[in-house]
Amino acid sequence: MPICNQIQINNSCRLIVWKTSEPLEELLQIVRLTPNEEAKLNSFGSQSRKIEFAATRCLLQLCLGENVQIKNDEHGKPHLINSDLNISISHTKSYVGILIGDKHSVALDMEYLSDRVNRIACRFLSETELNNIEEENKILHLYQHWCAKECLIKMYGKKDVHLIDELKISPFSPGDSTFSGQVYRTDFSKTYTFHYLLFDNHLLVYSTKRNQQ
Repeated sequence: MPICNQIQINNSCRLIVWKTSEPLEELLQIVRLTPNEEAKLNSFGSQSRKIEFAATRCLLQLCLGENVQIKNDEHGKPHLINSDLNISISHTKSYVGILIGDKHSVALDMEYLSDRVNRIACRFLSETELNNIEEENKILHLYQHWCAKECLIKMYGKKDVHLIDELKISPFSPGDSTFSGQVYRTDFSKTYTFHYLLFDNHLLVYSTKRNQQ
């Protein structure tokens, strides 16, 4: 599993992306799974989902050691056991990525760029956001919005958020180095800055925000 991207974002946050080219059997030889993790792995019906799960644990153990484990809360948000670090996980096609933050909230989303996003844009973008999409690099621009909204959901930590009414992306051009978005809820209202990477026809968007003391 070669690391294709490893970025030290700041003194407290690190991003690692691996390309998973090995079969599941090979991954299981190098990863250490708990009985609960083995049961969860076996519960997945598809081979690709099993590979994603095993690859994520491989990457985590490579970066943080075998004693650190992942537990998902009631909303599906991952948390680390035996560590005070925060983590965000994403996987798509043959890539898996983790973003680790010390005293920072973190969010990461990766997507394979395809024209299918044109068919679903109205499901996650407001009319104002749709009007801000540039025709040049349209697919990229749509996926930047999609990934950013996925990151906002991860920052908020709950999935019962309305993609159009409660998640807003400020106008930006697809070539901008950063852009911003907001979560608007009665119990939560925050603005986040997003960065992105392009590689192998994939888009990766991430955000970090220092926790308040």
